[in-house]
Amino acid sequence: FRCNVDGSELETLAWNFRNNWELCVDSFGNMWQSDNDDDGNRGTRINFVMEFGNYGYRDELTGDGWQVPRTGMEAEIPLRHWHLNDPGVVPNILQTGAGSPTGICFYEGTLLPKQFRNQIIHTDPGPNVVRAYPVEQVGAGYTASISNMVQGVNDPWFRPVDVCAAPDGSLFVADWYDPGVGGHAMGDPKHGRIFRIVPSGHKGYQFPKADFSTAKSATESLMNPNLATRFLAQRALQSMGKSATAALEEASTSAPNDSLRARALWQLAIVSGDPQQQVQTALADADANLRIVGIRMAREHGLDVLPIVERLIRDPSAAVRRELAIALRHNAH
Repeated sequence: FRCNVDGSELETLAWNFRNNWELCVDSFGNMWQSDNDDDGNRGTRINFVMEFGNYGYRDELTGDGWQVPRTGMEAEIPLRHWHLNDPGVVPNILQTGAGSPTGICFYEGTLLPKQFRNQIIHTDPGPNVVRAYPVEQVGAGYTASISNMVQGVNDPWFRPVDVCAAPDGSLFVADWYDPGVGGHAMGDPKHGRIFRIVPSGHKGYQFPKADFSTAKSATESLMNPNLATRFLAQRALQSMGKSATAALEEASTSAPNDSLRARALWQLAIVSGDPQQQVQTALADADANLRIVGIRMAREHGLDVLPIVERLIRDPSAAVRRELAIALRHNAH
């Protein structure tokens, strides 16, 4: 679902999941999540959540579950679980086997080693593990692999249930700390742990001061890997209106990577009062992810997407063409 901060304009973005715990959104507006299977069927999964996508938990026409025989039925239960051979079902980017998938974040900091940057970080208390899922683009979709970060090899009570990026780029992991998981059972209701993950040899916890009093300082805070800091920066910048334009324009061109440039462009389209310029800037970018941002911004601000479709219909990126198709669904012009 998606809605405004006050709960208004609630809309469904995708459907036919089984039991997703949480999702995360990267700076380009891509949504990622885990989803739990019917317990015990080794079918937990990681999804790229494509808007309006059907994710296959039940048969779209009949509502039948995975146990009912059907044409194209997969031989293995973990794949059969999601009706992956049915027309119109969005493929999973990764099947993760047995587990109890819980908290997730998209890490866009720079403190952790490069293999974990701009990647999904996920906790699963079932197999006692915190993992990264390095994502690769394949056509209009994605695939992913598993890279374990923290495992409870010598501590089976390690039950990580959530993970978040701190303002300094380290990770905080919430550990439920229990002998078991699932079935609403709780062997130890009194204890839990918080772990902080940093590179080997890193010393101390530096909490960068967040200043939202000026456009420049709020824009700097917008570049922070911590979601709460970014949210406060967004609210501050939006309250400043057009006076925040210059600082955001500078960040949209000089930020050190495309994720940070995207954050500035999203906010600039809001505060400038005329999002058309930011849309055109994004559409002309060499990075396909930023061209996708341009399409999404146009939709968000109610602009006519038909000229954008005409312009990008032969874009070399299948992901850009995917977004064009999505944009046409509710185009009001």
